[in-house]
Amino acid sequence: MSFTGDVKHELVRIKSGEIAELAALIRMNGTIQIINKSFALNIKLTMGDLARKVYSVIKKKFRLEIQIIVRKNYPFAGKHNIYELFLPPQQGLDTFLSRLGFIDDHNNIIFRIKDEFFSNRSYQRAYLRGAFLGGGSVNNPASAYHLEFRCEHRGLARDLLSLLASFNLEGRLTEHNNKHIVYFKNYEDITTILNIIGAHRALLEMENIYVVKSLKNDINRKINFETANMDKTITAALEQIEDIELIEATRGISSLPASLQEIAYLRKEYPYASLKELGDLLSPKISKSGVNHRMRRIKKVADEIRVMKKREEKNL
Repeated sequence: MSFTGDVKHELVRIKSGEIAELAALIRMNGTIQIINKSFALNIKLTMGDLARKVYSVIKKKFRLEIQIIVRKNYPFAGKHNIYELFLPPQQGLDTFLSRLGFIDDHNNIIFRIKDEFFSNRSYQRAYLRGAFLGGGSVNNPASAYHLEFRCEHRGLARDLLSLLASFNLEGRLTEHNNKHIVYFKNYEDITTILNIIGAHRALLEMENIYVVKSLKNDINRKINFETANMDKTITAALEQIEDIELIEATRGISSLPASLQEIAYLRKEYPYASLKELGDLLSPKISKSGVNHRMRRIKKVADEIRVMKKREEKNL
């Protein structure tokens, strides 16, 4: 099962805020139809436990007639069954649609979130939970961070952005395949949303994966840092040896002051040692900056020799 599936199955078991949750879920997966000048409602779901919950809530709270059709091998459904919940024209259906915010007092269809569901935190959390159950998905955190809500209408997507903003969450909006998609790619935002909608088990799993990933990243950064430092140390050491060998071949190391002779011989003996390690090998020991100072003096001598050689070659 996918991570999205795990989250949704966890959310199905939550019972609070059922009206707001139902409104959002049907908004995402429902279609209002007109049959003989009366409203009907069709809801398509891909999870059996979610279909049973929707059926139970509508029956218990509104006592409406519902027909259930299970379709197998539905186009684009993959291995999932499609559960169609059909509410035919009947007494009380208009009241139901009005209660959920789908029609106004004049029976005009509304494509926005009902103001009531913005009124308190309980409704807001439940509405976001229903929106995720109906049109949400979240990547497995082991791969990438991405959570989205897919909306049929732009007005709904903008209302969803406003609802999320009330929790200090700034989502982004894009369009794909005629869908309006509200999405997040930030770990902190996604964990906040999972907490808001009540997916605490999934949140804990995501946090555990995040800790492991962070630890691996820290180790990799440390290895990369140490490798880069090693490369720099080796490159600098090779340049220093080149300077020393030039001096040895032209003037002789003995031409250098005693302190520079000492570090020059030591560098040739320990070509891969760091400056600090070279300093520790001296007696008495000197600091890394002290070794670096001596190496710069050696380099200055070697550079003078290079300049002189170029002049001699030019005169020839």
